[in-house]
Amino acid sequence: VVAFAGGNIILPCSLNIPANDDVPTVEWSKIVGLKTSIVFLYRDGCETFEMKDLDFEYRTSLIMRDMKSGNVSLRISGVKLSDNGTYRCLIIQKNGTKEETKVELVVAAVSDPRLSVVFANSSGVTLECAALCWMPAPLMTILDDEGNKLTDEEPKQEQDVTTRCYNTKQSVTLQEPTSRVVCRVKQPQMNHIRTAVILLPAVWKGSNITSTGIYVTLAISVFFNAIFILCLWLRKKPSNSDGGKPSQPKNELDQTMTSDCGETNSLLNQQSLTDNMQNCTLEELNKERRNAATIQIQDTCSWKPAACQHTQPGTS
Repeated sequence: VVAFAGGNIILPCSLNIPANDDVPTVEWSKIVGLKTSIVFLYRDGCETFEMKDLDFEYRTSLIMRDMKSGNVSLRISGVKLSDNGTYRCLIIQKNGTKEETKVELVVAAVSDPRLSVVFANSSGVTLECAALCWMPAPLMTILDDEGNKLTDEEPKQEQDVTTRCYNTKQSVTLQEPTSRVVCRVKQPQMNHIRTAVILLPAVWKGSNITSTGIYVTLAISVFFNAIFILCLWLRKKPSNSDGGKPSQPKNELDQTMTSDCGETNSLLNQQSLTDNMQNCTLEELNKERRNAATIQIQDTCSWKPAACQHTQPGTS
């Protein structure tokens, strides 16, 4: 069974169960050399976790609705490269008889190859193609624009100790010009192919073309810089709008504006002082009026009418 890393896979296993009979003990284990590690154990009608390998925790299960029909296939989710290997399906009947079958799981991993320029000058270009973390080990071929192999050397290939996948690299130096290079990576077991393409410019074909391109670039750069400087000079040049007479210098204008502002401020200050004096005079007059009214009221209160004298009765 072939699975891609990161996906889900089902390892098939089935048995004949008599009618109205319970599902027997089902043990799925992975064989590593002479040892086995339990990845799923079904016993007494439920899953048992005590002896389960922690690397498969929450990743393995049975299809419960199909177990009564004899389907005890193992489902593995989130497949890892380390899951690659041989698995055993062991069935233990109630009478003690055992049945087993083995399934080989091949975990494949692919990635997009990278084709890049390592070194380039007027005499040639060196390219490198890298295909990282492929499983199983792939085949690599570098072709030109017509489909011809550019090198017969075997690519460098090494297996990563941690991930167990293969890293493949191959370099080639082009002695003759070509406009297109293709790196093709293939897995024969799965017939899986991925390619990387790079387009090469024509400037590397000869040193004369390269020198000419540099000179043309410099000339264009000098031309545009000259236009830019001329535009700046024209913008800074003073204009003669008053019949050819130069405009008044900036310092004189600043002094004139300053003196005008000073005179204006002086007038404003005098006007403000006058207003203040008028306000003070009005306030004093109002105060005197209030005082006079108060004195008059006080005099009025102190005035008393003459006492009336009763006429004495005449004597008879």
